[in-house]
Amino acid sequence: MVYNKGKKAVYAAVVIIILNVILTVTAAAAGEILWYYPPTPQGNVGIRKPTILWTFSGLSSDQVREINMTVDGQKVDAVFRDDLNSVYYKPQRSLMPGRRRVSIVVTLKSGVRISSPSFSFNILSDALDEVPTVPAYEEVRDRINYYRGITGLPGMTIEKSLNAAANSHALYVINNTNAGHYQSNKTHQYFTGEMPWDRTRYFGYMSPMVAENIHFLESHTGAVDDWMDSLYHRLPIINPIYTHMGYGYASKGTKHVNVLEVGAIRYNGLESHVVVYPADGQTGVPVTWSGLEQPDPFRLYTGAKGPGGYPITLLVSGDRAERVELKSATITDGGMNKVDFYSFDATNDQELINSNTIALIPKNALKPHTMYRVSITMNITYVNDEQEEAQKEWRFITGGGGFETYRPGDNIFIYLNGTKRNYSPAPYIKDSRVMVPIRSICEDLGAVVNWNNETYTVEIIREDNIITFDIGDKKALVNNRSVEIDVPAELFKDTTFVPVRFVSEVLGYDVAWDGAMRMVMIQGR
Repeated sequence: MVYNKGKKAVYAAVVIIILNVILTVTAAAAGEILWYYPPTPQGNVGIRKPTILWTFSGLSSDQVREINMTVDGQKVDAVFRDDLNSVYYKPQRSLMPGRRRVSIVVTLKSGVRISSPSFSFNILSDALDEVPTVPAYEEVRDRINYYRGITGLPGMTIEKSLNAAANSHALYVINNTNAGHYQSNKTHQYFTGEMPWDRTRYFGYMSPMVAENIHFLESHTGAVDDWMDSLYHRLPIINPIYTHMGYGYASKGTKHVNVLEVGAIRYNGLESHVVVYPADGQTGVPVTWSGLEQPDPFRLYTGAKGPGGYPITLLVSGDRAERVELKSATITDGGMNKVDFYSFDATNDQELINSNTIALIPKNALKPHTMYRVSITMNITYVNDEQEEAQKEWRFITGGGGFETYRPGDNIFIYLNGTKRNYSPAPYIKDSRVMVPIRSICEDLGAVVNWNNETYTVEIIREDNIITFDIGDKKALVNNRSVEIDVPAELFKDTTFVPVRFVSEVLGYDVAWDGAMRMVMIQGR
């Protein structure tokens, strides 16, 4: 679907939150009940050392007497990992291609024996020994963790298998017309599975609990911002169960594809956690949003059109919460005037059935620089059919328009091809230009720097490019062609500093500046 944000056309794809884990019960000693999940992997696997996992809820290593796991009839050294609540095994040697059949029997100290359902997985003929290394976009991780920090959640970490899955799917989408979350072209070189959980399993991610976002922007962090501004796409980013992430990007001509994969390596034994966004006490909240998303939330209300006010969401996480329903809600401004809104929960929105989320979208744009109070009363149903009525109240303050995301302090973050670079002395801003130490930045860009102490002249050499300029001069020679420098090079702390955009672009790199996050993104062409 296409929607306009300012004057820029933006494409947003549907978000999928995969909750394809079916709980099963088994009787344990002394009348205890254990819940377990389907073992993994199952289906096609693209690596030859896949992790085999059987996850429980309510079981610990202290209760386990023996684990008997066989792969094609051969016993292997599986263990019980308390950090994963799982029986765990990863082959030390590569397995041969073909279908591998697995059986698991766990014997408890109480004498109870628990046998896994029969399962198998297929190692493809072109499977790799290890998960491939692909670019890791740290600025995306930092942007996501910035938003998670606003809600009080710990940050996500980049996980190699999710990163590979996201990268591969981005390449698939860029090369297939109308491609989205579903991969149908099984003969394509980047086909790794029809659905998100198939693709993450293909690269060896051990958990079936994954979510995928897709966008079509040139800006990596801009994609994260748009996801956070929406109703459905923000939910995987601020869900506490997701602790791993991977991000892939591909471009062809004017087309760009952003893919985010998030995963929950541990999805059981998690305490209930209520996450609201905008968060309690948050400032600089936008007054509105694009108003269009795929799926379109306004589809549920005949005649309703976006954008309205900024979406407000409440998410209840934890493996015991099964369903969350809205009983009543109010939004009031600083003058205690009530705000009209559209409401969404599991009773009227199938997209929220498995996400335990309540959403409110004000019918009109919010007022700038105004405090808003939100009160939600909800009914929570747990897996044992117990119900609880709960209430959440919080407040936030809008900004002047767009989301005002400012990092504390004066730090400037430099990313080169997605990898954070640390420079000493640190970069700084002068006359609206980011200044960087020339020798450090040039070495990272593959160039050599020569310094003439008598004339205070700098020479930069990279392949066939030669750039020379004097300290304090607003002109430089780039391959004997005179070029203007917005801010001349200067000496600071006995180090030569130059504008990062000038030196990067003349050496063949693209540069983007994110003033809100105080980040410079340098990307090879």
